[in-house]
Amino acid sequence: MLDLLFAAALIAAPASQDEPPPCEAYGNDDSLSIGVVIAPGRPGGELTLHANEALHGMIAVPLKCFDRWSSSDPAVTVAPERGKIVIGPEATPGRDVEITGTLGARTVRTRFRIAPAEGPVLTGFWSQTSVDCHGPVPRDPLRELRFNSDGKFAVTFVPFEVRQDYWGAVEFDPAAGRIGFSVERGNSVPADLMLKGTARVEGDNQLTMDGVYFGGLDVAPPAEGCSYVFRKR
Repeated sequence: MLDLLFAAALIAAPASQDEPPPCEAYGNDDSLSIGVVIAPGRPGGELTLHANEALHGMIAVPLKCFDRWSSSDPAVTVAPERGKIVIGPEATPGRDVEITGTLGARTVRTRFRIAPAEGPVLTGFWSQTSVDCHGPVPRDPLRELRFNSDGKFAVTFVPFEVRQDYWGAVEFDPAAGRIGFSVERGNSVPADLMLKGTARVEGDNQLTMDGVYFGGLDVAPPAEGCSYVFRKR
């Protein structure tokens, strides 16, 4: 009888859960950061906001631990209780916005660019589906072409954790169909890159570029570059 009562008590007892660390446990080193999801931030829309720390941002920091938030644009506000950045319908496309958060003695910031109210936007992750270099083609497909919401890009042929091959700034004129990349840094920057050409977005998920070359060939690229087709992930 006692055994049955003891078993019943074990079943009825709530499972113990570890208490989350107090806010004082965060923000004590230089790894604290905030950021926004890589997605178009259009007027009248929202972006997800996050905070992280530790190597490669492996530890999520509760937004409630920040006691002050600010935005450089009055049309953009922060709703930390929902984890969102709210972009007002009156926000100006093309404007860069800086979001600042303070946790204890540390202030961190992130930036994004307000996307057009409508029309094609590159922001997001794209993977190569085909390439034509008018001859030999790169052995490895470009598995991750990343366009950040702040006008930056990154190229990664073989994704591994957070490693990228090279990165920099991009300018895209959808009306004229022109695109240009400028490499700023990299872990492995190929020679003979061709980073100015034409681009068009078809629907929401396909990006076609002509006259560019992102690397990967064992021979010199063709003078007119390659033609790439990417699909949005």
